[in-house]
Amino acid sequence: MCKIKICYLISSLCNEGPVNVIYNILQFINFARFDVSIVTLNPEKTSTRIQEFRKLPIRLEQLSATKKISLFSQYVKLTKVLKDIKPDIIHGHCSGPLYLMNFLPYKTVYTIHIYPGVQNIALSGWFKGNIIIRLDNYFTKKCDAPICCSESIAEKYLREKGLKYLAIPNGTSYKVWHFSEGQKQILRKQLGLENNKKYFIFVGRFSKEKHPEILVKAFAKRHDVGLIMLGIGPLWESLFKIKTGNIIMPGFTTKVADYLRASDYYISSSDIEGLANTILESMSVGLPMLLSNIPSHQEIVRNIPKDTIVSYFMDNHSEIDIIRKVDAVLKIDTDNARNVIQNIFKKYYTAEIMTNKYEEVYDRLI
Repeated sequence: MCKIKICYLISSLCNEGPVNVIYNILQFINFARFDVSIVTLNPEKTSTRIQEFRKLPIRLEQLSATKKISLFSQYVKLTKVLKDIKPDIIHGHCSGPLYLMNFLPYKTVYTIHIYPGVQNIALSGWFKGNIIIRLDNYFTKKCDAPICCSESIAEKYLREKGLKYLAIPNGTSYKVWHFSEGQKQILRKQLGLENNKKYFIFVGRFSKEKHPEILVKAFAKRHDVGLIMLGIGPLWESLFKIKTGNIIMPGFTTKVADYLRASDYYISSSDIEGLANTILESMSVGLPMLLSNIPSHQEIVRNIPKDTIVSYFMDNHSEIDIIRKVDAVLKIDTDNARNVIQNIFKKYYTAEIMTNKYEEVYDRLI
């Protein structure tokens, strides 16, 4: 039986959501049935995961390893590389790959990591952002299998555009952590955290739509609790200058799992998310959650039994409400919450579950 050839097409392999989704798929894909290749369009950033991908039994091609090239040059190079790979299916992630693969003679799968809208404008400005939104919507409809990374995105497409897209919720390859107070204290010592302080952890890009600034301002007024903020981005330097002693900002780190296990609660102030891998990773640890009230967060919370309190929603534009909800979260029964959250994680959000569903899509297309 011939293997099905899957080619993942992505801008680069920097440590961001879409890349992590591909990596998580490849942790569980059946390599006996699928021949996998990855093609990147742009040079790698300092946060690249390319060396991790090189360890996998896949073919990896970079169209440009040193400098950015035009969309036309990308297309010319891509057609040559794909002529050699001979993929059965191209699975695209992000806008650039989406546009290119629609001009190629292959079956196409496209993962929609975020509903086209607020984030595009926040990152690219009003004019360019709106052009990207229109292009994304147009080319997504032309794909053989558009797939939303969360139920909430699929629901929004159906509600606002009348388009019925399949949803395959993101999953992470993090394993469920069997809680150990001793190990937690060891990690805290290694990471320079205080033993007797409760820590909330934020993991993400320091950009406007994630609202890291309001967390820094709110927690600067609460010295009795700590805030760990992992990640980098355009707002990092300005926030680092105003942070107080109870706020930890190590920048980019490969020790996310250690920080999660050393923390007590997960916090997200984002205006928009597809289905953030970071919240799923925190669920594998069993951290109670303080969340902005957005559809992807609501999607996770609605899976939790109604008689169990493991999370609170906050107004992510109000320091006063954040401070008030911090007090509420501190009262959660963490042992009970951990069991509930980890059970929900195992039921819905593992990388193995996600990969099995993508394999079913690949089989159907062929």
